Amino acid sequence: MATISMKEWLGANERSHVLPTDKWYLDFANKLLPIVKQSPMFENDDYRALRDAANSITLYFQDAIAQSGGWKTFSEMYFELYGNHLPFYSLTDEYVVDEVNQEDIAFILWTLKSHPTIWDRNYDLFSPYDEDLLKLSQIAYEMVDANFEDAPICEEPSSFLWVMGPDLLEMPSAPLPEITPETPLKKDVELSLAYSKGSPLLYFATYQELKTFFVEVLKWEDKPSSLLPDLQYKKEFVVYVNAKGLLIAHNVAAYFCDKHNPMYNAERAAAEGYKIFCHPEVCPFDLIKYGMQKELLPDLQLPFFKGKEVLQNYWDFIARYYLCEYYEGE
Repeated sequence: MATISMKEWLGANERSHVLPTDKWYLDFANKLLPIVKQSPMFENDDYRALRDAANSITLYFQDAIAQSGGWKTFSEMYFELYGNHLPFYSLTDEYVVDEVNQEDIAFILWTLKSHPTIWDRNYDLFSPYDEDLLKLSQIAYEMVDANFEDAPICEEPSSFLWVMGPDLLEMPSAPLPEITPETPLKKDVELSLAYSKGSPLLYFATYQELKTFFVEVLKWEDKPSSLLPDLQYKKEFVVYVNAKGLLIAHNVAAYFCDKHNPMYNAERAAAEGYKIFCHPEVCPFDLIKYGMQKELLPDLQLPFFKGKEVLQNYWDFIARYYLCEYYEGE
């Protein structure tokens, strides 16, 4: 099979000039390449995917030795946000932050198989507990560990881009726009809360029901152009009443386990509810956040082994990862 070129290795580092340590790490990446190719995890992938996997593990190794670069940045930022160094994996006393760890490599492999694509409705989901992933991470870890004492220190840090998007962990988590006694309320908010007897969430099965609410409760002008006509062919609405105003989502009511919600469906929530975390057009993030923080989405799970554990425990990171700039976005 083809080998990784110096140009490809430099590209992974986001630089064009060669450093004295590059040949050593390039040689290591090329030793990893056939091992990656042999893994069932990559059996249907092309050379580019194999190369990216070998390069990513080697970049991690380079960063761990230098204690700088993309991996160091990711680990520190993740810890600052969540109080741990990694999602998904239970880190024991054997996990050493300043050294190499199998869990780190497993997470890196997960990122290579799990891709957000915000410009369409396609996205890749992959279990961080996949057997082939864990087996390959163990083999790669043993290779890295065996060469740890010989690895040179790279003087220039790698880019954060090889781990993930530059803004992913920098986006602040804003508090929910909840209503307090001091909050000045818009007229629509006041009328909605009076109608719902204080409940922030309202549910409507059809557009006709929603339209009736607009006209009879909110006193909107009864003409098509005033009644959100883009929603006329949608159903299963949730209206989130908050300090900003009214936030309306469609086709998501089945996921909310709320005593006020007659459309709640645990089976549908478990089978398809995870989609609200994977594409920004499915559900506004403030409503997702409200549902998770108020424990109204208990059945949501990703469609793989331990998928409920992953989503329920790491939902904020999953939302950041898949919604990208739409996390906390308008």
